[in-house]
Amino acid sequence: MHGFCLQQCIFCYSGVSLVIEKISLCPISKLKLRVIYMRKLLTEPLFHFILIGAALFIVFGLSSRTGTSSDDSIYITQAEIRVLQANFDRTWQRPPTEEELAGLIEERIRDELASREAVKMGLDQNDTYIRRRLRMKMEMLMEDRSMLTDPSEKELSDFLDQNRDSFRRVPRVSFSHVYLNTEKHLGTLEEDIRQLLQQLNEMGNKANPENFGDAIMLPKQYPLSSVNIIARQFGREFTDDIVDLEAGRWQGPIASSYGLHLVLVHESVPGRDPDLSEVRAAVEREFEAQRRKLIKKEVYQKLKEQYQVEIEQVQAAGV
Repeated sequence: MHGFCLQQCIFCYSGVSLVIEKISLCPISKLKLRVIYMRKLLTEPLFHFILIGAALFIVFGLSSRTGTSSDDSIYITQAEIRVLQANFDRTWQRPPTEEELAGLIEERIRDELASREAVKMGLDQNDTYIRRRLRMKMEMLMEDRSMLTDPSEKELSDFLDQNRDSFRRVPRVSFSHVYLNTEKHLGTLEEDIRQLLQQLNEMGNKANPENFGDAIMLPKQYPLSSVNIIARQFGREFTDDIVDLEAGRWQGPIASSYGLHLVLVHESVPGRDPDLSEVRAAVEREFEAQRRKLIKKEVYQKLKEQYQVEIEQVQAAGV
């Protein structure tokens, strides 16, 4: 029977030490330790990023061997020519002539010549646009969906619960309104409102709001609309007031940023929290966006640990 001893195993990964304590040196424990280590490794975002980068390096390395034998050779492949033809066809809705295709190939050669010579001259150094382009390519690797597993039902459900406000179905209202410009009813406003309400309620739903009140640039009738859309046009206070109105009866006045309104609510649909099945696509999209953002943050943090970052203090003006 093997004796037991406490031992500390240290694995170095990308400059970061991973410490795992184990008990027992028996083969079974060693196997378990390897499994634990591999599971830990496979969940590391930086490890996924390195794998993708390595795969691309191998692919580009093989393509460079077959396409270019030395730095002095430029080889335009059939695949590149087909891409040039396809781009031309998509732009001009026809295939290029032989002369036009020759011109496209010449431009491709000039691109390669200019870029190689520019790199030799160091023109790519300290160039903001090149740096941003390289960063964009790096972050595309970080965010590649191939490194992400599909979210589970529980993950999506928990994400929805944690972000209910983002997916909440807001109240919707359909209504008609009659506008009153207070400046045109000085001294008679209260009586004018009383008479209008009486006329409108006598006619009920048959009343055409275009025939009553004062002119306004906004529509006088609104189909079932989100309270957010209504608030952008009338203001939040007006919207909050009409949500609570009883449907089927002209009421008011309700104040907006324009003036006063007599309002007939046709239908009011209260807000509610949707089930996951109703908003699954939106939840999946937001979940993956946040997960890519987190992965990017973790990768950058681990990359920073491999560098000594120094920030020079900026002196105040006039010092």
